[in-house]
Amino acid sequence: MIDTYSKVSFVKLYDRKNALVAAKVLNDKAIPWFEEQNAHILRMLTDRGTEHCGKRKSHEYEPYLSTKDIDHTRTKAKSPQTNGIYERFLQTIK
Repeated sequence: MIDTYSKVSFVKLYDRKNALVAAKVLNDKAIPWFEEQNAHILRMLTDRGTEHCGKRKSHEYEPYLSTKDIDHTRTKAKSPQTNGIYERFLQTIK
């Protein structure tokens, strides 16, 4: 994940792609770092991957964002340019 304002990024290498992993990197890395800076995450822009989107009752990511009072916005389907900063960052990491 990358903060588009500060250009601070957080990377986690994992062996599966699911909601718990997505929430864990937020909980363990991003949120504590922003709290140390006396800042808060207001909105999360994600793609429409299954780790970020699902049925609200059985999906761990959406309720986690709600407990942290973070708005969740999704990119348009098949439009990677909507999240261009992240897409470029991903190519750099690869």
